[in-house]
Amino acid sequence: MHKNQIVLAVTLALVATAMPYAHAATWQAGDWELGLGGNVNTFYTVTNCDSSKLGAGGGTYAGLACLDPDTGAIASGDTHSVSNGLLPASLNFSAKTKQNGYDISGNVNVYYGTATQDANGLPGDALDFSTVDARQVYLTFGNEKMGTVKAGRDFGLFGFDPIINDMSLSGNGATFASAGPGHTTLGGLGYGYVYTDRLSQINWTTPKKNGVEATVGVFNPVDGVESNGSSTGDGGQPGVHGRVSYDWDKGNGVKGRVSVSALNQKVKLANGNKPSINGAEIFGKVDVNKASFAASYYQGKGMDSLGLGGVVFPGFDSASGQAEKTKGGMVQATYKVGKTKLGVNLAQSKQTNLTKVKNDKVTVGAYHNLTDNLTLIGEVSQQKSNLDGVGTDKSGSVAVGAMLSF
Repeated sequence: MHKNQIVLAVTLALVATAMPYAHAATWQAGDWELGLGGNVNTFYTVTNCDSSKLGAGGGTYAGLACLDPDTGAIASGDTHSVSNGLLPASLNFSAKTKQNGYDISGNVNVYYGTATQDANGLPGDALDFSTVDARQVYLTFGNEKMGTVKAGRDFGLFGFDPIINDMSLSGNGATFASAGPGHTTLGGLGYGYVYTDRLSQINWTTPKKNGVEATVGVFNPVDGVESNGSSTGDGGQPGVHGRVSYDWDKGNGVKGRVSVSALNQKVKLANGNKPSINGAEIFGKVDVNKASFAASYYQGKGMDSLGLGGVVFPGFDSASGQAEKTKGGMVQATYKVGKTKLGVNLAQSKQTNLTKVKNDKVTVGAYHNLTDNLTLIGEVSQQKSNLDGVGTDKSGSVAVGAMLSF
């Protein structure tokens, strides 16, 4: 894949990331309760792009932090950008009611970018526009006895808990294409966890009992990428994913969550082989008064360390049909001092079969609640990618900004 094709693929794939919102406004319309919420965030980011530190030629995650999508070249000096962080801005609508003993709801969440992009999703010129996309559109129905059914487009189960608990979800984390930013950074994506993706799905979640809850469902399968650059075909069956979680709260400032998730789907290669995209992940988090600790670990096949099927690197070898293998994880610790949360996040991922690359990232951040809804944020990140037999790319960034959630 050429570098400008890569940035387009990543921008389109990651333009929306998940975040739970407490709707700022709710009102009644007959028997319906309507809700409105969302966020606006913007960051000024300086990314260190020293050509002497790009020993792998800039084709890795750490190197692509310095990509200029307009030229397809790697910036040779520091870049300066004003754009969204890991989250695009969003406006989230909901409508819920109870009918015939069932709780039903509809949700439409629309995402926006602050940076200008052209019609192809690449950095725009003067008079171009920001993109708008409804990335979450789903309905739910159920009750305390049957659990809940969800149907529509929403985030997947595999990879969801790590990103939703990453401290950089409201910040920046690792940058991507900083010389021409899109509508999202990478955060910890590609470094400590695979992107959960937005999937068209039908899921059933059991009633929660003693803190235990399980979700299982089918999703519309995604295409993979072969080593010759072509997309894979349909594998002839739906994707299947599931998650089991346990939440507890001891009531003395100690609470936590443990979850295990997995997914599997088939693809068809041009040579007729039908390999699988599959992965499994374990996540844990413990809050002890003002301190919080989180960790996750995953293994996957038929994906690179960024996305299902392969995004920057191919998920499958066109000749042999072999699947890429990847594994990785992250550890994180945060501590609240008054209205300020301080945190550090360490992440690492490896691809071990087709394209052997190791990625490391460290992010240190401060998140100050100026008000209940307005947070001032500062983060420093360093990342490194070692491409086996080629060399090592290194980059880093400093970001300051604000997020308003409502």
